[in-house]
Amino acid sequence: MMIRILTKLSFVAILFFVPTSWAQDNSDNKDILIQGDFEEMRRTDVAKVTEVINPLVVKLEDGRFIHLAGLDYPDLNYHDPGQLSVTALKILEDFLTNQTVAIYQTPSADKGRKNRLGHNIAHLKRQDNDVWVQGMLLALGVARTRTTQYNPEMASQMLILEDAARQSKSGMWEMKEYTVLTPEQAKKHIGGYQIVEGRINNASMYKNRLYLNFGNNWREDFTVSISAFDLKNFTRQKIYPKDWNGKNIRVRGWIESYNGPYMEIDHPERFEALFEQGSRMKSSTVNKPHSSDKNAHTAPDITQKGTALPDYNN
Repeated sequence: MMIRILTKLSFVAILFFVPTSWAQDNSDNKDILIQGDFEEMRRTDVAKVTEVINPLVVKLEDGRFIHLAGLDYPDLNYHDPGQLSVTALKILEDFLTNQTVAIYQTPSADKGRKNRLGHNIAHLKRQDNDVWVQGMLLALGVARTRTTQYNPEMASQMLILEDAARQSKSGMWEMKEYTVLTPEQAKKHIGGYQIVEGRINNASMYKNRLYLNFGNNWREDFTVSISAFDLKNFTRQKIYPKDWNGKNIRVRGWIESYNGPYMEIDHPERFEALFEQGSRMKSSTVNKPHSSDKNAHTAPDITQKGTALPDYNN
């Protein structure tokens, strides 16, 4: 199965490597370039990539390192990477080596622009064809969305591309081990980063913390927790998890063991609200890029809500 998936990925990836000039001259090859809307971000530089270190880090000509914001590779092990990670590495090497990229970072100059290794955290856009690197990897199904509290800006667009890849069973989404979990399955995945989808049975505050319980027995069933401090981020965006009793939610993060499988959430983009709600989580779509390129491909027009995780990029 893996050989078939990687062959499919290699074939699809070829579409992204078609020179822009060739694409513009061939009407049969429209919609092959994934572009993003970077209005929420700040373009902090333009530079040449000289080396791809791993599926999450590239090196620039001036010696700086860029950590690709918002991505997760479920089989990434730096000592023994899985085939999804190896495929992503090859795609990035082919697509970025010796190419000039625009670097987009979070608007805050104080938080979220560098991780603890001193790498710059950013989204990249290749200059010659405007392809959004993270969007390309999500569309191919070799990566999934994993934002942080200080780098949430592109979440809605990333989730749309991820969901489209999942619907079409591209890459990892054809493999059982990467399917979205039910709350009942969560207990078998303690200690890993997972996506869980289910109905909230009860939402209640206890000792300045909101608990979203997905079962009748909070001592054993899957629970999501949000601190009172982090709830302020939700309120600012007019998102009110306390009102989610009986609502269907998709959430992603580390599953810990604390009175059963437990996930702590620190920012709204780690949620996808699979129900109607009067906020941006109700229907987040990718805006058209600021480009006249008729071959540009924005994310599929599907209704998607909300997003992804802590300390990964920090």
